[in-house]
Amino acid sequence: MTSSNDSTFSKKELALMITLAVMAMLVTTVAVVPSLRSKVKSALSVEDREILAKVSGKIGAPGPRVTVLKIKSANQITLEVYDMDGPEGMTIIARIPLNESRDGYFALQGNATNLALTDVDSDGEMEIVAPTYDDQMVPRLNIFKYNRATKGFDRVTAPTEHQ
Repeated sequence: MTSSNDSTFSKKELALMITLAVMAMLVTTVAVVPSLRSKVKSALSVEDREILAKVSGKIGAPGPRVTVLKIKSANQITLEVYDMDGPEGMTIIARIPLNESRDGYFALQGNATNLALTDVDSDGEMEIVAPTYDDQMVPRLNIFKYNRATKGFDRVTAPTEHQ
């Protein structure tokens, strides 16, 4: 004769099975729903912030003296421009998002570089040049000129001799 305890689960075993079933349903839901998956991924992942390049120099004769960092984080490349002559020392004056996620290189005076301060339009003022590739691997030459009125950077197009 078998006792009724042999054929049934104990309360602890039943609670464990229910807990595991609920966890499996939650994990499956998160894996299937893209918005939930991205939220969980961003919550669990540590912010990756990789400095791809750094360049320093004066924008023009009157200044400012800047340091530009090309940074990749979370599939986006941004430029961070720091004023080196500020009253508090090194202060950020611009954060410029580039619309591509792949770093690029170009030849400047015979050297390959992925970030430069150079006088593209021959006006005596330096521009920030940051090449990237878009999702179809089409190269983009991002050029930013310092605007003294706004104390910020404006996107410009490359002159025809540089395209």
